[in-house]
Amino acid sequence: MISKGSEWNIWDLHVHTPASIFHRYGNDDDVWEKYLLDLESLPNEFKVIGVNDYFFIDGYERLIKEQKENGRLRNLLLFPVLEFRIEKFAGIEFKNVKRINFHVIFSPELSIETIKSQFLNTLEQSYTLESDGRTWTRAITKESVEELGRKIKEGIPADQLIHYGADLSEGFNNLNLKETQIFESLKKDCFDNKYLIAIGKTEWDDLKWTDASIAQKKSIINDANIVFTASENVEKFIAAKQKLKSQNVNDFLFDCSDAHSFSYDSKEKDRIGNCLNWLKSDISFDGLRQVVIENESRLFVGEQPEIHSKINANRTKYIESIKINQVSGYDPTNHGIWFSNVTIPINPELVAIIGNKGNGKSALADIISLCGNYDGEHDDFSFLNKKRFGDKNSQISKNFEATVNWLSGNSDTKNLSERVDHSFNPKIKYLPQGYFERITNESLDDFNKEIENVVFTHLSDEEKLGKTNFKELIDYKNSVSKEEILKIKSKLNLLNESIFKKQKKLNPIFIKNIEELIKQKEAELGALIEPIEIKNPNDNSSNTEQNAKVNETLTKLNADIIKQEKTIKETEEFKKNIHLEINELKSIKQRIENKIKDIEDFKSSLRSDLLRYPEIESDKLIGIYSNLESLTSLISEKSSKYHEFQELLGELPSEKVNFKSYKLLLNELLSERAQIQKTLGEADKTYQKYLLDKKEWENNKSKIIGNIATPDSLEYYKRELNYIKTELANDIENEKNDRLKITEKIFELKENVLNTYKIVKQKIDSIIHENADLLSAYPIKIEAAFSLTQNFQKRFLDFISLNKSGTYYGKENSEIQLKRLLDNIDLDIFDGVSDLLDVLVHSLFKDLKSENKFTYIEDQVDDVVALYDYLFSLDFLDYNYELRQGSKNLNQLSPGEKGALLLIFYLLLDNNDIPLIIDQPEDNLDNHSVANILVPFIKKAKSKRQIILVTHNPNLAVVADAEQIIYTELDKENNYKFSFKSGAIENPVINDCIVKVLEGAMPAFNKRKMKYYGDN
Repeated sequence: MISKGSEWNIWDLHVHTPASIFHRYGNDDDVWEKYLLDLESLPNEFKVIGVNDYFFIDGYERLIKEQKENGRLRNLLLFPVLEFRIEKFAGIEFKNVKRINFHVIFSPELSIETIKSQFLNTLEQSYTLESDGRTWTRAITKESVEELGRKIKEGIPADQLIHYGADLSEGFNNLNLKETQIFESLKKDCFDNKYLIAIGKTEWDDLKWTDASIAQKKSIINDANIVFTASENVEKFIAAKQKLKSQNVNDFLFDCSDAHSFSYDSKEKDRIGNCLNWLKSDISFDGLRQVVIENESRLFVGEQPEIHSKINANRTKYIESIKINQVSGYDPTNHGIWFSNVTIPINPELVAIIGNKGNGKSALADIISLCGNYDGEHDDFSFLNKKRFGDKNSQISKNFEATVNWLSGNSDTKNLSERVDHSFNPKIKYLPQGYFERITNESLDDFNKEIENVVFTHLSDEEKLGKTNFKELIDYKNSVSKEEILKIKSKLNLLNESIFKKQKKLNPIFIKNIEELIKQKEAELGALIEPIEIKNPNDNSSNTEQNAKVNETLTKLNADIIKQEKTIKETEEFKKNIHLEINELKSIKQRIENKIKDIEDFKSSLRSDLLRYPEIESDKLIGIYSNLESLTSLISEKSSKYHEFQELLGELPSEKVNFKSYKLLLNELLSERAQIQKTLGEADKTYQKYLLDKKEWENNKSKIIGNIATPDSLEYYKRELNYIKTELANDIENEKNDRLKITEKIFELKENVLNTYKIVKQKIDSIIHENADLLSAYPIKIEAAFSLTQNFQKRFLDFISLNKSGTYYGKENSEIQLKRLLDNIDLDIFDGVSDLLDVLVHSLFKDLKSENKFTYIEDQVDDVVALYDYLFSLDFLDYNYELRQGSKNLNQLSPGEKGALLLIFYLLLDNNDIPLIIDQPEDNLDNHSVANILVPFIKKAKSKRQIILVTHNPNLAVVADAEQIIYTELDKENNYKFSFKSGAIENPVINDCIVKVLEGAMPAFNKRKMKYYGDN
């Protein structure tokens, strides 16, 4: 047998015929012809009609004859339905009705003769007559209920019966049966599992709620399988159902037309076709029984089930059928028959492929997935891989091709030797068993990728920014963020260097060293001995005249020497300054050139990003203008000047004729003075030496005292000490504030990336909240927050010498102290991050193990600036996008728990609406997960996407209420011939297939799940 199994169709189980209630039109052939045409004109969605008559089945009998002999109504399945008035409450007035309708719906498999002889003819009851205000009861002893009903229908005047007005149903109101008698007559083997009971909701609802009747009232409706109503609209149907529910009684309510009129009588509510009762089942009595078992999941009242709307809007995403055949000219002698003209229809909801091991279940899944552009690896296939059907260079598989036909009319054909082609977008999502096992047992990378694929479906197209997967999106956002952070880090580094340089000065050792240097300089100053003054011998007039010429020469030479020394000093200062200027200008030029290169590189990256926008000329988006000629010229000019100064100072040779450097000229002057001094007398020599010694003393004194700009001088150290005491702390605080502003900007850039995770979290949290009941057995949640990088502890402690006194002294203690500082931190707000940075840095300036013991960072950390760069650039801050099951994170989950989690994502949280194919998921789950996760979530998922489930456990398909079962067989004894059966769970042929696969056969099956052949 081949069918799509259970599908949504309209079932109207309460339609009267001209044989009973259509008397107002007559009961002749013309009326019947109109009736037949009316039924034949019903929309295609109408598939089952319950032919309803009172106490007899004449109308049903005639319609069956029309089907068999005249080929009429072939598109409809007809059920015989008998309507009775039950004796209970017969004497109670409720509104204008004086009876309760009690319907017996029979299987069309029962013959008309069986229903008559074994049921109708066994009913003998009392009837009630009313006339002239008098009421009396007579027992029927010779006439069956059917015969009496027929007399009422025909309106035979008799003293036993009264014909009331034009509505024959009033006559039927007087014939009341005990419901116990009806049930007793149904207790025959021939009726076993061949009937269902329905009761009229309207009549039941109108009964008065009295102490005497309430228990009986509930008993009657609760004994029924179905409650019938004929609502004017959906709103009234919902209200009627709610009223039943509020009384805690059977509320399994079917909307029926209760047709008493033709469809064109629009003024009549109860007319042919006025029914919105959709059932999802096999079109059979067993299908109806399955609906009763599955209850609400297979019943819908309204214009059309939601799945119809979804399918109509997404016909390219629903598989209609799969066709597999041999290629033309293939000879099956060598390699087997395998697939020959195999065409399998596919239900749009849940399809379960069952069969014993090695009988082609996974083959179907692989083949459909290949045609649907599976986006995994070819070796994930369990049937089409190179070790099985693709063995020996595809000698077998190349002889077969398959076509997936979509409801849209499109199709995809592949030769079974073809490999997975990742250049096409996947039209299905496939979880083959091998891949499923791998990602739940091995690395978390593949597992996280699967989760991220699902997460990505929750972003709008706008939020996806044109990216095709979650990693691309996050990488893109990260790259933008990192570009900005990289620019900021250079400023941060300069600040960190400056802060650390200043912080070192707070160390008492540094202050003590400055104080010692001041004392040392003062001691050096005190140790200078001023030369004893020697009178100028030239003050003696006789010597003056004698040495006037020599002294005049010496005075001039000394002035020239001082002048030359000043010139040399000035020139050296000029040379030093111009050297600084040259290097500064070169640095500026290099920075400009680097920036130009950065912009050129950026423009180059833009070109690739803008390829799909040919109307935009990327070169015109960003213009680069630079003119380095003046800068280059100035550098050249200053370089020439620098070389000139070097030449003047004798540091470079000169090409000028007779050129003498300033230092050479000074040496000549000094030499000349020395020669003259040799000619002086002893008194003059002594005086000249005194002058030189005094000048040297004054120079040394000036050098020791210095000024605030002269390093290693007394005034410099005094200024430094005063700065430390009065200004340093404030300057450090200001720079720390500037640093924190940079860090906050970095936090904001990282937060832009995190927001993508948070958007997804909010959407998934909403779905989790909506399905809280389903998830109660397996609670899941998603974290989207900042967290410390996994290696933070190691990175941080690697900067610190753990053998130095301080908070982190000792390896074990260091980990304890750091963990304590990290407790209760909030990284999702900048204030929390700022607090963390503060306590971490503070822990290096104070030993937290000792209340009043101060420490200094440079004593514990070799590269303080590098540590500051690491902390304040927030390199330790990671994006914590974590999936948790209860209190467990992914690393703590067993393979079975990870498998359950993955299935929850694909069945509940995946927004993708392409078909989902899962190959034998139960192999990777424990029994708890199968019962509490797989079954309820499959039921949920099939409402939004087509699901094909391959399973070797038919119980799973049964409990999940699969719409279609495909049973596969591969007859290896018959040259590997593949065959299948397809249909609904409730179909007896499919039942037999399920039992074949189940170990223990039918007894074990019935024990596991009373699903359809159970008791009423």
